[in-house]
Amino acid sequence: MIPARKTSLMTKQPDEKTRQLHNVYDSQSANETAEIYDGWADDYEAHMAGVGYSHPAMVASMLCRHQKTGNAPMLDAGAGTGIMAEILGALGYPAIFGFDASPGMLRLAKARDIYADLRVARLGEPLDYETNQFAAAVASGVFTQGHAPLSGLNELIRITRPGGHIVFSIARSYLGSAFAEVASELEQQGKWHQADATQRYDSTPMGQDNLMAQVFAFRVE
Repeated sequence: MIPARKTSLMTKQPDEKTRQLHNVYDSQSANETAEIYDGWADDYEAHMAGVGYSHPAMVASMLCRHQKTGNAPMLDAGAGTGIMAEILGALGYPAIFGFDASPGMLRLAKARDIYADLRVARLGEPLDYETNQFAAAVASGVFTQGHAPLSGLNELIRITRPGGHIVFSIARSYLGSAFAEVASELEQQGKWHQADATQRYDSTPMGQDNLMAQVFAFRVE
């Protein structure tokens, strides 16, 4: 995980609904991040809906541009409470596997009764999935400060089939040169190539903060 800074990176107080999100940005360990989400789980969806949280819709829309629908297995990396699976299932991707670092969030995701499989796991660590297991993978709101390191992309590439797509949002300190350097290195290694990208957008447009982000789609080689 990214080391926390001793003071908040925000220049103003965060919106009350996203205060826990800013606590995650400032977390000092993967365990602390998971604990924050465990405590936030029951209120998470209501809070994020209140600020117009747009990552899931943006990621799902990008996936639909590039990955055909059907029963091939899909991975929801950082599944949270299952918002992404709800969207993907309705769009024609019914075979969804998921994982998250927070058992509390996964409890709510399991209650949706959508996932073929759910487990506790963390991006940035080895994932207990077979190589080339998934037709595509998505990660919504995961590659950002205090969450998953960009090194987690290597495992997503490993477990996604050649020709499949990895679609994910990038935000905060990762957005810009930090991600660009990682993406370029993986492309030079012949592991993937960029298929598409959105313009930058505010991921919480109804909140007080401007939490800018961008969604990318890469095709696995």
